[in-house]
Amino acid sequence: MIKDDHMRVDFRREQTWWDAKAPIEERDLEDEPINRALRWREIERHLAGVETILEVGAGTGVFSIPLAQRGLAVTHLDLSPAMLAMAREKTGDLATLHLVEGNAVELPFADRSFDLVLNLDGAISFCGREAERALRESCRVAKGKLIVTVSSRAWLLPVTVLASLHVSGRFLPAVYAMLERGEWHQEQFPENHLLSKGCTQDYLGPLQAFLPSEVRGIIEQAGMTPLCVRGLGSLAAHCEKSVIETLVKDESLLQEFLDLCERYDAEILPDGPGTRQRAGLLAVAVRR
Repeated sequence: MIKDDHMRVDFRREQTWWDAKAPIEERDLEDEPINRALRWREIERHLAGVETILEVGAGTGVFSIPLAQRGLAVTHLDLSPAMLAMAREKTGDLATLHLVEGNAVELPFADRSFDLVLNLDGAISFCGREAERALRESCRVAKGKLIVTVSSRAWLLPVTVLASLHVSGRFLPAVYAMLERGEWHQEQFPENHLLSKGCTQDYLGPLQAFLPSEVRGIIEQAGMTPLCVRGLGSLAAHCEKSVIETLVKDESLLQEFLDLCERYDAEILPDGPGTRQRAGLLAVAVRR
């Protein structure tokens, strides 16, 4: 195993990687439409009384721009200049949207600055060993409500197992790092370069995958009360791509499927892996 110092996050490298991903940020793969629709449902439930919103890791503005177009005061923060440029191109001079280049682990805002803080998908999990700090930062600046999604260990462990068998025919050390600590870093083990082959720039990480209990504990320690911490869209993970494509073409069928997904997550498999694409764990919390 390489020295622990090599597990540190190089945010300049991460910025370059996210810049490279910007052109495909809104391209849906497999069950991503289901994940996005479920996130929108959760956001809609918590907009009452909200005037100011911070979205951390807002990317090209899939959530931030529509919210700002409703007249809400939205701060859109992202590490990637390329993502910000694409968001700016889409919005022009939208007065209710404020674009900020920044890092999720060190937010440039005072405590309890926003009625609602959104941190959806990569801006926590792709901070690697800084992921807990990133989650705490989002809690710190939330005055009222917090909605976050993070990578699920219940999903990324099977992914790592299958990738390991595919490239080597055996279980590489990365499998056990994910199982025991939810941990991935490109430089952690020499074989990890094989596992990230085919990703953007043949690179993946650093990455931290969570258990629901870990997310709940961090949020509580940060002074907020979790309303839920659960899988997001685990039912969709059992559906083939052709099924998802059929669902998104029929709005009535899609909404019924989303209802089923929410019941499955709440009643049957609350600690489930979530969707295959995008973050698999959802947490909603309020300020005590």
